Amino acid sequence: MYDGAVLRGVALVVVVGAAAVLALGATSQRSHPLQTAAPSKCITDGTAIRGGRTIFPELRALGASVWSGGLSWARVTPTRPAHPRSPHDRAYKWPKRLKRELAAARANNIEPVLNVSGFPPWSNGSRDSTWAPTRPRDYANFMAAAVAKYPQVRRWIIVSEPSTFYNLQPQGGNGRTAPHIYARLLDAAYAAMHRVRKDVVVIGGGVHPYGLNDKSTTAPDTFIANMVLPNGRRPRLDMFGINPYTERPLDLKLGKRPGRVDFDDLDWLQRRLDQLWPRRHLKIFIDEFGWNTEHESLGWLYYVSPRKQAANLQRAYTLAPKIGRIDTMCWYLLYDEGPRRNSQQWLNWTSGLRSWTGARKPAWQAFRSVPSGPRR
Repeated sequence: MYDGAVLRGVALVVVVGAAAVLALGATSQRSHPLQTAAPSKCITDGTAIRGGRTIFPELRALGASVWSGGLSWARVTPTRPAHPRSPHDRAYKWPKRLKRELAAARANNIEPVLNVSGFPPWSNGSRDSTWAPTRPRDYANFMAAAVAKYPQVRRWIIVSEPSTFYNLQPQGGNGRTAPHIYARLLDAAYAAMHRVRKDVVVIGGGVHPYGLNDKSTTAPDTFIANMVLPNGRRPRLDMFGINPYTERPLDLKLGKRPGRVDFDDLDWLQRRLDQLWPRRHLKIFIDEFGWNTEHESLGWLYYVSPRKQAANLQRAYTLAPKIGRIDTMCWYLLYDEGPRRNSQQWLNWTSGLRSWTGARKPAWQAFRSVPSGPRR
């Protein structure tokens, strides 16, 4: 595709190819707001402890001010709690590792942000952890307990990438089922969390950059449009999350494609958010972004050279302030995941600033050199 980027897999060929055909002739000049402050620099990496040490001193050296990790409701709550809003209920098995991670993050002046995904079988009719709970208030009760348990965490993401079957089922195949379910989870969690802590920041959306409106994925633009409660209102949220991976050149003048919302569409996104949540001026939280370097991977089938990765990183962080309302921008992975594949394709992501053995890629220095946004 571009500068040696390689595409693998029929499914993504269909998505990207069809969208490109629909977008022919659709490019337009867009007006952009005046340059603002750089977004807060962030690393998203669920592996915050390596070789017995935390990654937070390195994040501080890189100029990052935010770390984004995760918490699984399914793992913490294997059985139904008797007092679900109390973090002290015996059913809760809070991870000891996370306690150490949060303490180390704050000791290094790094803000921790957590996404909460995974639904326990007792909440969803004994299905696997991707299936939504029958009662949104069960999820909301857990979020209230989590906010009380972890005062170090002010910002929370309500489910990572709910527009894919990997994290939320059912998708429905009609473009409405998953966003309707998600809207109820988000709004219930918002109310419960704000009752515990008035200054909590609830990040909703968290959408994937593309989708087919089938039983596996919901297109992000469709998902956003259909985030509606049964009473017709929009769910409450404080910030909007997105993972805007892209195979395109980084150019804000490129046209919006049906079924896609990638980095080049973030100015479109903020206008759309203003239409759907008027007068809120919602800021954008980018929880995952980057390019694989060694090979394609399940979930995103592009990769580039390490030098191209570094150049893309630098350009993306340079463009971000021009979009206007990107609050935080998280690069996905400090270290590559270790090699892992099945008979058909690689499964591990190689978008890290370091290889899985620890060698620095050119992107490490590029990330360090881009401006650091405000600390919180």
